[in-house]
Amino acid sequence: MSDKNEVVPPPAPSRLKRPVEVVRAELLADADVKQQAEMLKLPVEAYVEKILDYAIHPDKPPQLQIIPDEELKARDPKIATVEEIGTHLQKIIDGEIVISPAQQRDGFSSDKSHDQRYSAALGSAPKPGEPVAPKPGTPSDPAVTKKGPIRG
Repeated sequence: MSDKNEVVPPPAPSRLKRPVEVVRAELLADADVKQQAEMLKLPVEAYVEKILDYAIHPDKPPQLQIIPDEELKARDPKIATVEEIGTHLQKIIDGEIVISPAQQRDGFSSDKSHDQRYSAALGSAPKPGEPVAPKPGTPSDPAVTKKGPIRG
């Protein structure tokens, strides 16, 4: 039996004006909800339960918050803006910032462009079935090529 002076907290506010079961059935039947769940790669039932959870608990903080750059800079001046991150990534792409030893010149190759270094590092060799160009100064016909004696 409860104490007469016991304070019972009021039920949490809910955005739902109808029973949860009715709203759940409507959401499960909604084509837009199915499409959104598919885009998020979630089962429709799990996505609907997530929607209902936020509808039942409107004060629950979202899992992802989008904050403008100005507000982030006001909180911490060291935080990079979207533009600064884009500039940094472009410098990596252009080879100005080296993040992998494969991007660095090794001193043995004579290639000058970063495109050649990237293709060499990534192993962008000719695809099977494509003709391979011979090295300069070597005959391309195997019948012309000198063959030495087989030693065993």
